[in-house]
Order: sequence, then C-alpha cells, then structure tokens
Amino acid sequence: MKDKDLPQDTGRICAVVVTYNRKALLEECLMALLNQIRPLDEIIVVDNASTDGTEDIIKTRYEGVTYVKLAENIGGAGGFHEGIKLAFEKGHDWIWVMDDDAVPMITALDKLTHCPMIIENKVYALASTVLNRDGSIFLMTRRLFDAKRLRERAISADKYEQDYFQMDTASFVGFLISRKAIEEVGLPLRDFFIYYDDTEYSLRMRGKGVMFTVPGSKLVHGEGGDGPNKSTRREWSLDWRTYYSIRNQIYIYKRYGRPGLEFYIRLFITTLKSIGGVLLFRHSKFQSIKIILWSTLDGLRGKLGKNTNFLPG
Repeated sequence: MKDKDLPQDTGRICAVVVTYNRKALLEECLMALLNQIRPLDEIIVVDNASTDGTEDIIKTRYEGVTYVKLAENIGGAGGFHEGIKLAFEKGHDWIWVMDDDAVPMITALDKLTHCPMIIENKVYALASTVLNRDGSIFLMTRRLFDAKRLRERAISADKYEQDYFQMDTASFVGFLISRKAIEEVGLPLRDFFIYYDDTEYSLRMRGKGVMFTVPGSKLVHGEGGDGPNKSTRREWSLDWRTYYSIRNQIYIYKRYGRPGLEFYIRLFITTLKSIGGVLLFRHSKFQSIKIILWSTLDGLRGKLGKNTNFLPG
C-alpha cells in the first residue's frame, strides 16, 4: 500500500453533474470543479430539459464542459444514469457525481485521490464529506443499512475524525464511483426517477465490494433557506415528490432487506398515521391520500418508472 501522503495512480477522473432549472447554482458548482487542485479530466453536465437558459450559459461560458441536454425531464435518477453511462463509455476510470447545488472545496478531489484505499481491489467507491451551508456535517448522506430491521441510520460524527471509514449507503453528492464497480453491477436505475436511486446503487455495490467516506474531502450541499417558498411549499399538501420517496423506499427494503411480519405491520401503521395526518392537517386531502396509497402499493409490487400521474408541476 502506498503512503497516504502520496497521490495515487487513479487514471482518468470525470465529474458528472445533473441539473434542472438552477443555472445560478450550477455555475457555482462548475467553478468549484474547474478550480480543483487535482484537475478533472472531463466535466459532464446532464441537463434535464431546463428552460431557464442553462444551455446558453454552458455554451457561452464553459466551452470545455461536455453538455448533454435531454429531450425531457427524466429526474435525477435518469440524469445520473445517462451521465455515468456516457462517462463510462468515454473510458474514464473514476466518476465523481453530484447535484448542481454541490460546491466541492478546491482540495476535495485531491483528498479522495490521496486516500490509500483507492487502490485496493475491492474498493468500489469513495465519498466526500457533505457539509450544510453553516459548515456542519450533513450526517444522513453517509449511512449504515440494517437489513433485518429495514432501517438506514446516519454514521456518527465521531467517525469523521478518522482518515476514512466504511459505509453501506451514500447519496449521489461527492460520490466517486470506480469503473470496476460499473463493470460489475451496471448503472443506477433510471426508473426511480428521483429519490433512493443512490441508496439502491450503493447496496448493489456493497454486495460485491466496499465503500469508504474520506472526511478530509469536503463539499457544501444545498440551497440554504433562500429558495422560493422553501419553508412552506409542502406544508399543506403532499406532492409528487412524496410518491417517489415512499414508493422507492419500500422497493429497496423489499429487495435488499429481509421483510417479515413486523415490517408489514409497521408499514400498515405508518400508512394509517400518514392518512390521519392528512385528514387533520393537510389541504388537498383526496390527492394527498391518493399519493400515499398509490406509492405504497407500487412499492410493494415493485412497479417503478415515471408515473405520469405524479410529475413535477
């Protein structure tokens, strides 16, 4: 094993950023990527059919960036599927994925490539530490999976004092995926549309290899509190996001866990509580209950894909 202070021979590294109608955030992300002290060999932006002028900005200000505009919005899951596929086909050895509101520190990629575990044969992915805008660690982005109890829990903050630590699942934010992993387990499932595609892909990789978080590699993620109507947009009624979140989570627990009677009882109780909450506190009661029931049933029967009844408004 090489000394951790020496850069590892990692080959070609490509960043894949998925964006949708957030050109200001995307520019902040791209500037951070272009300023990495370990330069990227390529940056690929996958645009989910934005209508806010993203295409013009990329083509006029970022000529060195590979820009792919999709014909329709296929969600974050579809965007990552297409971006990782393209980077793989172009021969990159590692693919660093993130949302358009991620801002990696200039040393983030360098710290990943200095991690001694990157050259180990069974290491399928490394992950940066995700920070909130206030500098605190966003712990839920790096998790452990309990297959028996069907739960994910955040890895504790004390682990971030180590040089690196193992994890079971990670979000697609600062997630460095090896070419070997893609060869072994394939691409992320585009049919998730949004939510839990990263959890599913992590568990698929975990079945064959291992993944580590590198605390010294850091990026900031999230819009903060200044997004339009951010604090109230989902206060009174459930929306399309809820459908994909519930459906995809149930699908994963059934596929990768060991669901028994306790799981189905807990799911039944949770569903009843959710409906009760809608009846007491939500507007659009019929639509909200429809989302809860439809997502639960689709998750139980493993029906994925883009549901035309629940699309971004």
